[in-house]
Amino acid sequence: MELGPPVRPTILVADDDPGLRDSLHLILDDEYEVVDAADGSEALAALGARRIDLVLLDLVMSRADGFEVLERRGKAEKTVPIVVLSALNTAWTAATAMRLGAVDYVTKPFAEEALLSVVREALASPSKPRRVPRLGSRVVLVGVDLGIHASLTVLLRSRCRVEHLPNVDEALGHASVLPPDVLIVNWDSLGSQAIETVGWMRRLSPGPLLVVIGSGSLPNEPSLGPCVPLIAPARVSFLLKEIRAHLNAPLAELSIYSSHVSAAIDYLADHYAVASVRRLGRAVGAAPHHLSALLRAEIGISPRAYINQLRVEAAKWLLLETGEKLETVAARIGLYDASHLSRLFLKHAGNRPGAYRRQQGHGRDGASTLQEAVHAVRWESH
Repeated sequence: MELGPPVRPTILVADDDPGLRDSLHLILDDEYEVVDAADGSEALAALGARRIDLVLLDLVMSRADGFEVLERRGKAEKTVPIVVLSALNTAWTAATAMRLGAVDYVTKPFAEEALLSVVREALASPSKPRRVPRLGSRVVLVGVDLGIHASLTVLLRSRCRVEHLPNVDEALGHASVLPPDVLIVNWDSLGSQAIETVGWMRRLSPGPLLVVIGSGSLPNEPSLGPCVPLIAPARVSFLLKEIRAHLNAPLAELSIYSSHVSAAIDYLADHYAVASVRRLGRAVGAAPHHLSALLRAEIGISPRAYINQLRVEAAKWLLLETGEKLETVAARIGLYDASHLSRLFLKHAGNRPGAYRRQQGHGRDGASTLQEAVHAVRWESH
């Protein structure tokens, strides 16, 4: 008796972007049967109608979004592992999805091999949730200059999620149920409200490293707990050393940058909007070709690419936190116009700035199911 070919696992791809669905077919079709759903309603119907072994689920979709799929699936369907595949790149969004039953969370854009590894792991251990490992550690900045945020984001992106909150109200209103590993506050801009912010974070978790930036002296306030005292002016090279040491980075990552590279990253945190390779070389006292070789050796990137990535990270924050037009955002980060911003954004972020604002903005202010889920998580944390 001849046996037929082995039955391949069936993966349901639920995403409203037909281009992404086509890309996932190219990645998955060799190993899996792939079923499409263009929105949450179609995903729920497919789960109820046939055998599904794994779901790759977008969160922002029409009709029923990804959170509704997680909430509304039946008891039997909850045995099917769900991997969230989303452009929403915030810790609280991932925490909410995991709380509702997702086993893993992958952000777009993603590497093909990394996604295949997640799929294989989820199929091998379908009921074993991961603890959102791809989010890494969290560094929260409150009242800190945008250039410092952009610099830390670029330099720590392989290990950390860097979140930038401009003031105390934002810190208290947007804080995740996942407490930060490192909290950096600007005492000069927050004043006495910094004590409230730090005290609130300490109640969530007593463990975060606190780094205080500013002039003057700290009050004798027990709620501050252990901290790295006032640093003025703020230097990215110093913050990197403190963050890496607190996160137990490998010795190779703890190595101190050369004096020229340290000076370069500190200078660019303040001047990324007007910087050029020639100006950078003059500012740090190094010939451009020599400085380029140093940055490539110590950071793994050319000065020009590093400057552009700083601009893109600054633009991401401005797009989400301000209502400014693209032309205004472009001017603020030192670009010619909206078209220049769009080209740079597409190259380094894999998306157009308008699409990025719509996707991420929906995650912050859109679907009521998401808001309710986040409120539920926060309520349970108290």
